[in-house]
Amino acid sequence: MSIEMSSDSAVCFRCGTKYGRRKGYFPVSYAIQHKGVGYIPICKTCIDTMYNTYLSQCNNAKDAVRQMCRKLDLYWSESVFEIVSRKSTTRSMMTQYIQKINTVSYAGKSYDDTLSDEGTLWNFGDSYSDDIDDNTQTNASDNVEVLETPEEIILFWGSGYSDEMYHELEQRRQYWMSKFPEGTELDVGTEALIRQICSLELDINRDRIAGKSVDKSVNALNNLLGSANLKPTQQKQDGDNSNENTPFGVWIRRWETQRPIPEPDPDLEDVDGIVRYISVWFLGHLCKMLGIKNTYCKLYEEEIDKMRVDRPEYEDEDDETVFNDIFGNNSSIEDTDESN
Repeated sequence: MSIEMSSDSAVCFRCGTKYGRRKGYFPVSYAIQHKGVGYIPICKTCIDTMYNTYLSQCNNAKDAVRQMCRKLDLYWSESVFEIVSRKSTTRSMMTQYIQKINTVSYAGKSYDDTLSDEGTLWNFGDSYSDDIDDNTQTNASDNVEVLETPEEIILFWGSGYSDEMYHELEQRRQYWMSKFPEGTELDVGTEALIRQICSLELDINRDRIAGKSVDKSVNALNNLLGSANLKPTQQKQDGDNSNENTPFGVWIRRWETQRPIPEPDPDLEDVDGIVRYISVWFLGHLCKMLGIKNTYCKLYEEEIDKMRVDRPEYEDEDDETVFNDIFGNNSSIEDTDESN
């Protein structure tokens, strides 16, 4: 379905802010009711503000996103929400949902299609309620009681934030804590750095959405990451140093425990006899020279015995007879004696 896209200046219907262009400031929409311009007529900043307001009221991201869909006449899909909620990111949940819903599968759909799929489009007398989160309670007049942020979270981040802000900060803290080994307890300094990193990430995200410059904030974030030893170059260097400082015996134990070497194929077991060769002619010879009597020395002596030549012994014969027998020159010697 073709969409008519307009790049003219636009004014946000909610806050009245005038923008020189729609791209980058207004979310793209493929719904039929936005076909004329291809954008939602409310800027991203206002959408995030509305979403944060609903989230602080109901303390349930799913209900807040669905309420925004009803407010903006967008199609609600629980499967799309589940995909978005599993991602760990600093971007607004609603911004991600709108990007995911703008696909071919949901093009042209609105909140009417949601109600039609659920069979409640024309049930004006029936009250429809979504699944209520376990952390909320309702009174007799169906008013939702919003639970306050737990005291330990407020003590960690400090007072003065909204419930939605505490929720986003906790998401970022859980993300960074997942980068440390399980069971790691941070010292006071590292904990303070993580707190500042999470806060600065949210500030950068809000400034970027509002079209403000974030260069100084990004530099400050890089400095904090360096102080916390969380830069990629530092992680690589620390990993290399840890490998160098690991004793050789520890590496052997790791390999034997985690990836033990399998037994060799019988046809490939010392096919060249190199093990026996070293045992006999190196270890055996060495033990023989040092006067050490052991298995290696015995193997060496057995191999030497196989190559040793014993001198023959002659009985009742003089040295001349032995000499003649060895060298075979008996006839030439007798001829020499007769000539003399």
